[in-house]
Amino acid sequence: MPENLNDTLNLTALPFWQWNLQENPLTEVDTGIPFDSIHRPREVKDTVFRKSMFQRHSLQVQHSHVVVRPENHEPAWIFVSLLLLTGLICLYFHLRKIKLFTLLRALIDRRAMDRLARDCNLNRTTLMLPMGLLLVAAISLPIHRMALPQTSLWGYLLLAAGLGLLYILRNAILRLLGNTFENRQAVVLYITNNYLFHMLEALVVTVILFPFFYLPGAQTTLFSFIVGFVAIAFTVRFVRGVKIFLTLPNSSSFYLFYYLCIVEIIPILALTKWIIYNNSAN
Repeated sequence: MPENLNDTLNLTALPFWQWNLQENPLTEVDTGIPFDSIHRPREVKDTVFRKSMFQRHSLQVQHSHVVVRPENHEPAWIFVSLLLLTGLICLYFHLRKIKLFTLLRALIDRRAMDRLARDCNLNRTTLMLPMGLLLVAAISLPIHRMALPQTSLWGYLLLAAGLGLLYILRNAILRLLGNTFENRQAVVLYITNNYLFHMLEALVVTVILFPFFYLPGAQTTLFSFIVGFVAIAFTVRFVRGVKIFLTLPNSSSFYLFYYLCIVEIIPILALTKWIIYNNSAN
């Protein structure tokens, strides 16, 4: 069957929406249906201008630049310091072979304290000095955060170094008083008791420092808890040291006792005044 090549399509019969307007420009298309009778005309409201509520009032714009978002995360040196402090405390317990139960017992029993000093070879000052320095390093972290938050790692190191020197000077003054009043044995026992209490305080404060830095919104509460714990430990330690000092034979020198009280209390008062001054200045 031959193919029909005749084109019978009538191009003039195409609807208007299929027309190529570029080739067949039309000025007007009449579909025969008035659109005005189907759709209501849309009424456009006039633009309403209102007076700005941010003009001519007491809360004017003061910062025209972009405000930097505050950073709530702790710097890396805080985490490293906590891990290092925890590791040093565990290492000291391991090297000196000190058990926690034995340490707690030595804090309330004079004979247990003597056995601990003998068994753990704590008969020299250089072997017991790390106990106090660990406490100084632990206490310096919350003090640095609350009193010197604008300083960084170097501020903490300077604070810890200063408190460490004061701690060594304090023990040197206590030993000097013991030699001056010829009561060296009582002062040595008093300092040994202080070292054992400081070791326990360093352990407890280090444990509290982890939630202190990484628990949002709890720094003020935990700082108050640390201050309360250190104050209670200081009171118990001082009473315990005085009891050891006064119950020894030939230790009835009350002048030495008065000087011991002065050496113990004055650094606490000076540190408290310094913290209050820095908080009020900030």
